[in-house]
Amino acid sequence: MSGYKPIGTELLFATYNAATVSVPTAAAVTITAGWPAIIIPAGYMSNLGDWTSSLKFKMGGFMTATATLPTWSFGLAISTSNTFSASTPLATPTLATTPTAGSFSWKMEAEIGLRTMGGPGTTSTLVCHAAIDGGAFAANLQTSPVATGNALITNYDKNINYWLWPYLTLSAATAANTVTAQYGKLYGEN
Repeated sequence: MSGYKPIGTELLFATYNAATVSVPTAAAVTITAGWPAIIIPAGYMSNLGDWTSSLKFKMGGFMTATATLPTWSFGLAISTSNTFSASTPLATPTLATTPTAGSFSWKMEAEIGLRTMGGPGTTSTLVCHAAIDGGAFAANLQTSPVATGNALITNYDKNINYWLWPYLTLSAATAANTVTAQYGKLYGEN
């Protein structure tokens, strides 16, 4: 270890409570119902350069896919309130996938980082990349920053709290297609 800078992370959120069983629909729904809020604290994303502020979000759980298989699209959104909204996605699927029928475990990992920092009264830019993996999928699902990977969250105000919202959208919903988040952690490096 060089001693140049301290190594380590800070745990900002952790839960091992099972979320309420979600029956995803053709519109985005949160998969963390019943969990405490996942918050990026005001002032947290405040460093650029060789020690840029970043977050790592991890979660996982169980899913059941029926014989009538829709495509599954996981995503991660951000909002300025503790009310679910997928209208400001940090990462969206580059490829929705049709899973194998059955019950399986799955996990998601997301890297969120500060790309540009605005001055007083201006906004900053966040970028995110995530992957979802599980036994039901032929390959892991990569999510990318919104659109082509070049569109970013460009209106991030580092002076207010933000809430993270993992979500899922199905191409065709049936009551037997379910997902239950079992754990989640948010780590920060600031």
